[in-house]
Amino acid sequence: MIGFLRKTDGAAGVETALVLPLFMTLVLGIFNAGWALYCGGEVRHAVERSTRLLIADPDTSEGAIEADVQGALNAADPDDVNVTLTTEAVGSSGEIARLSWTYAYTVDAPFIDPLVFNFDSSIVVPLRAS
Repeated sequence: MIGFLRKTDGAAGVETALVLPLFMTLVLGIFNAGWALYCGGEVRHAVERSTRLLIADPDTSEGAIEADVQGALNAADPDDVNVTLTTEAVGSSGEIARLSWTYAYTVDAPFIDPLVFNFDSSIVVPLRAS
């Protein structure tokens, strides 16, 4: 019996079987977190790009801006992006537009509850008199 306990044949296989699932979970988790940050940055860039519509035409509707944002997305899911446009008076004759957006990236992994990364921000655009 003691000779059986001293044998090391297959020890590397057992160690690999114990460590590999944890290592792969860590690597895939890092990849998912990086992909979430990439998608959030892509949405931010698309929203910043669509503010040019407001600069060119202050009467641009919220629907037109949201369609432009969704059309500019490649990696992020357009259904997870919400855009809100509000206008505010500044002083006696000025006006600004506040373009607020939210994006929710959901990580679905086996054996755990879905994890949601929420991104949101707002951009203020001065409007010229129309």
